[in-house]
Amino acid sequence: MENILKKYLAYDGMVKVVLVNGTKMVSEARNIHNLSNVTTAALGRTLIMTAIMSSKLKDKDNRITVQIKGDGPIGSIVACGNSNLDIKGYVSVPDVELPLNDIGKLDVAKAVGKGYLNVIKDIGLKEPYIGYSKLVTSEIAEDFAYYFVTSEQTPCAVALGVNISKENKVDMAAGYIIEPLPDCSEDIIDIIESINMNISSVTGLMMDLDNMDDVAKTITGDNNIVCIEELNPSYKCDCSTSRIDKTIIALGKDEAFKILEENNNKIEVNCNFCNKTYKYNKEMVEKLFS
Repeated sequence: MENILKKYLAYDGMVKVVLVNGTKMVSEARNIHNLSNVTTAALGRTLIMTAIMSSKLKDKDNRITVQIKGDGPIGSIVACGNSNLDIKGYVSVPDVELPLNDIGKLDVAKAVGKGYLNVIKDIGLKEPYIGYSKLVTSEIAEDFAYYFVTSEQTPCAVALGVNISKENKVDMAAGYIIEPLPDCSEDIIDIIESINMNISSVTGLMMDLDNMDDVAKTITGDNNIVCIEELNPSYKCDCSTSRIDKTIIALGKDEAFKILEENNNKIEVNCNFCNKTYKYNKEMVEKLFS
């Protein structure tokens, strides 16, 4: 099944909703990085939110980078996306294993630890927009909700989840954001808050209902919700030989040849996002600088 991102308007256009099924995307990330269950959940939630935020980018060269830096054993989480919804990401330590938490779920909060969330948006301005907030629960969904309120002044409901099967496969990876617009009444906001307080698992809801439109109706309480756009995010890395060439050139000739000398006349560059390794020998480096 392809990844699906759907945008909706609820309550006659007073509420915006973005709903994502990113199961395939998170499964690919798990396989590429050989992730443990808890790091799959942590990175998967971040990838889902990065897809949601990327869907708001307007121009083809716009990009977004999300960084979650905590003091937990998985280290940093990095995810990137663009307006084509090409999403990629990695965690510093992918093979962390932890016991389940007190309620029998993957202990993402302990894996991430205390720290902060950083969002960098390159949207064609002279300088990129940089937003920052502290991690309030380290469960990621709540941390993004706090980020939107404090850094972008956008109150919203956020849910993110990754369900791992007994066979250690990604059964479901999903998430949503519900954003009341400025003209939304307090009564509608109260309805949405009440509904979402009683939704324990977005992945469970997605698996139970199967149809994304029905999920959107359930999380908003509006049976007349309207889908306005459907997109297909994907896990896709944009690294290339030409980009790595430029990286080596940026080192400078002296530094590049120093690395060659220290590494038996070879340079190896590994992409953190797709694990592809680019190999250069002395002749190739000489050609780059010729």
